[in-house]
Amino acid sequence: MKMFLPIFLFFPLVFSLSGKSQFSQFSLSSKEVKKEAEAIDRILEKAHQKKKVRIPDHLEAGQLARRIYLTVAGRIPSYDETSSYLSNESKGQKAMLIDSLLLSPAYESQMFNWWADLLRLQSRMRGGAQIGAGELYNHWIKEQVAQNQPFDQVAYSLVTAEGYQWENGASGYYLRDAGMELDNMSNTTQLFLGTQMVCAQCHNHPFDKWTQQEYYKMAAFTYGVSSRMGRELQGRIRNHFANATKGLSSKQRKKKAQSKDAAALRKALQEMMRPLQYGAQHTPRKLTLPHDYQYDDAKPKDKVSPAPIFGEKPQGLNEENKVDLYGKWMTSTKNPRFTKVIANRMWKKVFGLGLVEPVDDWRDNTQASIPELLEHLANLMVRVDYDLREFQRVLLNVKAFGREATDYEVTNDQPYYFEGPLLSRMSAEQLWDSLVALALPYVDERVRDPKIIEDKLDRFSQYQKKMEGLDPAKMVGLANKGAKASKQVLERMEKIQLELREAQNADDLVAAARLKREFGKVRNEQRTLFAQLIMGDDFDVKSLYGRGTSLKTANDSRWKGYSSSLMRASEIVTPAPPGHFLREFGQSDREIIENSNKQASVPQALTLLNGVIYGSVFSPQSPLSKNLSRVDSEEEKIKVLFLSILNREPSKDEIEDCLDVVKGKSTLPPPSLKIPDHWPNEKKVKYRKAMAKRMQTLAHSENRRFLGVAWALMNTRQFSFIQ
Repeated sequence: MKMFLPIFLFFPLVFSLSGKSQFSQFSLSSKEVKKEAEAIDRILEKAHQKKKVRIPDHLEAGQLARRIYLTVAGRIPSYDETSSYLSNESKGQKAMLIDSLLLSPAYESQMFNWWADLLRLQSRMRGGAQIGAGELYNHWIKEQVAQNQPFDQVAYSLVTAEGYQWENGASGYYLRDAGMELDNMSNTTQLFLGTQMVCAQCHNHPFDKWTQQEYYKMAAFTYGVSSRMGRELQGRIRNHFANATKGLSSKQRKKKAQSKDAAALRKALQEMMRPLQYGAQHTPRKLTLPHDYQYDDAKPKDKVSPAPIFGEKPQGLNEENKVDLYGKWMTSTKNPRFTKVIANRMWKKVFGLGLVEPVDDWRDNTQASIPELLEHLANLMVRVDYDLREFQRVLLNVKAFGREATDYEVTNDQPYYFEGPLLSRMSAEQLWDSLVALALPYVDERVRDPKIIEDKLDRFSQYQKKMEGLDPAKMVGLANKGAKASKQVLERMEKIQLELREAQNADDLVAAARLKREFGKVRNEQRTLFAQLIMGDDFDVKSLYGRGTSLKTANDSRWKGYSSSLMRASEIVTPAPPGHFLREFGQSDREIIENSNKQASVPQALTLLNGVIYGSVFSPQSPLSKNLSRVDSEEEKIKVLFLSILNREPSKDEIEDCLDVVKGKSTLPPPSLKIPDHWPNEKKVKYRKAMAKRMQTLAHSENRRFLGVAWALMNTRQFSFIQ
């Protein structure tokens, strides 16, 4: 087993003498980044002088490293990472740390969380739930983050998405709002244009200039995007039945259609086509004004032609290209809001507050706290081609980022001039990931296996090709065969559903939960039957309908004995289940955009006092416990705790106070390590293992005196707040 080396130890390998990344993963050289950051410094300095702002002190090294890790990696640094940074005295260590973290899996993890809040990602979203569309959509977003796709390209891909998820993962954007086309437009303008139009869906906006007519004109661009697929396949089946019953009278056709055999056949065909029903399809469907439209500029139920809410109408707009032109208009550098909105969002991500607040409610009279800086940031975003990693790289090198956080409360009506970042509590994800980092080694490498999703996408593609290649008569023949074979399965499903309704009416939660599990198992039998009927007995049906992905590192010895629930927030079902640590501390329910919160609550206090996560943090095999065992003296152990949890050295007074708490040595006697020479080798090996285990127990017993100090440090505001 190789010893763990913190990210910081690899800095000399990452950078060449020219200051440019050897991996060529950054578009700007180190000198160019410095130049861009200094330009922002000058704008801020000018604003500070004009407003006579008091400039805070610079953070000491450990606290600066902590802030960088929380902002870029989404967690606090480990003991080794903190120690490495503090022991490195090179002039460019801050810039090197930033660059190394931006190229790490930890960055990808925290950026996925950022996207998840914006896009309201749900592992079990309503649209396409039957095929696990939520997980497929999450997978696509993770791919975009890993590939560092520019923001404008991701935005364009989302709003113009078309096809099945295995053809185009961005189609999850429309499945997320399946059947709610108007709501999807509200979400789009709020997310990408920082414009709240939801009120104008039902009436003219009472607080902004938008009319209901303008809202519907915007919605007309994408109203034809349907989340229901497979219409062509269904049409072929209908034509087949129409030809088969051509010689029958209408009465005979009706009687035949209402027979039990026909009903069973319809169910069978529906089951066969189920995986091909979900995606994004561009249709010629027209949007009309509501029946109760009350304004003089149009009549109720009038058809609406697409038009943007600001800027010029795209040239050559027609039914075939309206979605594409809409995507290009929205993500254009000429769009008056698109670039500024994302620049402002990223500034808030790094500094804790936007130059414009709220970040998603811009109006014609909106003023940034520092207008010159907002213009500069928008131009910078264009210069880096909407590369969010590169953009953040510049912001993280701004002088103000390295200063102490504000020591006063900033009210909503009070402009803030960014003499330093805003003091804020960690997000739920940052808190959880930081605690997991104390409990689990190699925390950034324990991830879900993406190959399971990739295989699932491949199976769907195979299924689609096979189904679309079937002759309608052949398909109906297979459906008839499946209907007969699944008769008993359907009867069992109906019986379970009846019993489930009775249990729910009787409020018997235990029985209801059991019956739901039974129904799921029988439902899978039905799915297996039809899928294998089409694809063959060797076809992996579970890959089509199965939920969840296993750990990529399930058999990795590095995590032997560690709970499988110890993973970063980006690897857990999103959002986490109710009652989970993440939800207790304000993780978004992902129902509306950026719905997370950092407000304190009684359940949070109880979780911090005696939450189950502490069992993992204080276990003998946690990194925290092992680091305590690496040092001998009580004073060194206290330093380990401070460097691990608060990422700084303790003061002299703090050491003395902690020493008073941990007085008293362990009463366990040390084991004898002397091994008689005459023992056989097998006995010697067995004895050494037993002694090693006893030594670990002894060390843990000795460390237990220090866990009270660790617990106290984790319950301080110094731990939960980003200073």
